Amino acid sequence: AREKDEDSLDAGDYYHLGLAAQYEFSKEGNLEAQRLFRKAVEMDDTFAAAFARLAYAMVIGTIYFETKPVDKILDEAIQCARTAARLDNQDAIARFALGRAYLARGDYAPSLRELEAAIELNPAFAQAHCALGDSLAYSGRIDEAIPCFEEAMRISPHDPYRWAFLTYGAMAYLFRHDHEAAAKWAYAAAQVPNAHYGAQVALVAALGHLGRAEECAAALADLLAVRPGFTCEQARERLFYLKDASQVEHYVDGLRRAGLSE
Repeated sequence: AREKDEDSLDAGDYYHLGLAAQYEFSKEGNLEAQRLFRKAVEMDDTFAAAFARLAYAMVIGTIYFETKPVDKILDEAIQCARTAARLDNQDAIARFALGRAYLARGDYAPSLRELEAAIELNPAFAQAHCALGDSLAYSGRIDEAIPCFEEAMRISPHDPYRWAFLTYGAMAYLFRHDHEAAAKWAYAAAQVPNAHYGAQVALVAALGHLGRAEECAAALADLLAVRPGFTCEQARERLFYLKDASQVEHYVDGLRRAGLSE
C-alpha cells in the first residue's frame, strides 16, 4: 500500500496503512490511523473491520493521548463498533472494539460480555484476552484477570501491543498489592520499543510501594524524560475509567512514595 500512489489506494489499502500507523502508538500515529480508517469506511461502508478499528483508535485516543471531549468520542466509538458488529456478526474485532469502548466509559458488565464474545469468535485473539483481563481487574476480579494477561502473552509473545499486555498485568498485580510481580511486569513492558509511557508509570508506582529508593529515582527520571511535568494528579485523571477509588488511590500512592510531585 505504501508503494501505491494516493489516488490508486482502495479501502483495504487505507485499512492496512491505518493499522501500521496505529501500531506506532503515538498521538500523531493514532490521529493518522483514525484518518485512514475513516477513508476506508468512506470508500466501503460495509467494511466491518475498518469501522471496528476506527472505534478502537478513538478509544485509544481518550485513554492514552488525552483526546477530549471523552463522552462524545466514546459515544461515536460505540456507534462505530456497533456498526461493525451489525455488518459482520462473526467479526471478533468488532466485539473487541465494542468491549473496549464500554470499558472506557466505565460500563464493565457490557464490556465483559462483548470481550467474552470476541474470544468465543476467535480464541487466538490475544488483544481480546488482554482486554478481558483489564475489565475483570477493574471489576475487582483480580484472580480471574491475571491469567488473561498470561494467555495474551502466550498466544502472541511478540505482539505489537505486548507492552499493553504487560502493563495491564502490572496494574492488576498492583491492585492485588503484589508489588514485586507488578514491578517485574512493568519493567518488561517498559522495554518494548513502542511502549506508551504508561508502562513507566506502572513501574514507578510498583517501585514506590516496594520502597526501593535507588530504583525509584532511576525509573522516575526515565518517566519524566519522556513525559516532562507528569504529576500524580495527571496520573489520577488518566485513570478516568476506573470506578474503584481504592484502586486509583493505591496506584497514585505508589507514585507519591516514589517521589512524583502532586
